[in-house]
Amino acid sequence: MPISKENENELIAQILAYLDETHLKESEDIKHELAWLETLEKVMLHHPEIGGWKNNESFDMLNKILMPTTLHIPPRVMNLHNYLVTKLHIFSTLFAILKDIAAFGVPLRASMLTITSFFTMEKVYSSCLRDNFISKEVKNRLADELVFLWDNGPNIKKAFFFDYLEQLWMARDKTPPTYGTMDGNSEIIRLSMEMPKEWDDFLREQGDDKETINALLEFVFGLSYEDIVRERERLSRAKMQSVNETELKKVFGAIEFAYTSIKSADPSRFYDFFIERHEKTLFRRGIFIEEASEAPKRTIEEIYLKYLASKV
Repeated sequence: MPISKENENELIAQILAYLDETHLKESEDIKHELAWLETLEKVMLHHPEIGGWKNNESFDMLNKILMPTTLHIPPRVMNLHNYLVTKLHIFSTLFAILKDIAAFGVPLRASMLTITSFFTMEKVYSSCLRDNFISKEVKNRLADELVFLWDNGPNIKKAFFFDYLEQLWMARDKTPPTYGTMDGNSEIIRLSMEMPKEWDDFLREQGDDKETINALLEFVFGLSYEDIVRERERLSRAKMQSVNETELKKVFGAIEFAYTSIKSADPSRFYDFFIERHEKTLFRRGIFIEEASEAPKRTIEEIYLKYLASKV
């Protein structure tokens, strides 16, 4: 689970004390980077908060910020990004040194995953705010939450929806796929055991929706819908009952998976994993062929976020 700002500061103090005894050069380098990180935080906090986006004019301004250009991004958000990326790199360096010491490696990785979740969440919000099939009322809620995250980013204070999506990513982190019969039942059950009641409600309401099911299968398997269909067909032709990860990779051989694998030592892969799936859904929206008709046009994160925002 994520650790608080106070506990994180205590953790860093303990780590530096340990490195002073065991890795003096690395300790001095890290202290220099942490001093720079503190400066970045002060620069970011120098700029005014972005709150107060309560009317249509402000909402239109937010849409400009979300355009794929840096020119409309407020200095506070730009500096927040610099701060968090720098922090992620510092923690990644520490994790590489200390990952085998559980008292240090586990909380460091949790903090890295929280930072990754922030950037991933930002992308999920932005995508939903551009979705023409989401109501203005729901978009207003999401816009308020996104601004809240931007204004509280240094401590990554949690907005209401942030907690739910971060829980989803952390549950996926704990439950890598076993593949088996490729129906996904085992993966979904194990994932759901780590999730709150709202997730169960979501699955009950969306259980018959093919886009939701197939987006969730992409999420739990780490494979594209097309790769999943291809492997199911192979199992059927070969009259095989199940497949494990080693066999799956061997069978695919030179055929490249649509999505790169999630590496447990690199929490930033969750961000890449979302971007890959999101870009694939955008591509599918632009093609009209029967084979792609049941492939998800949105990621499970976008579908889940829309559901949560519509229930508030």
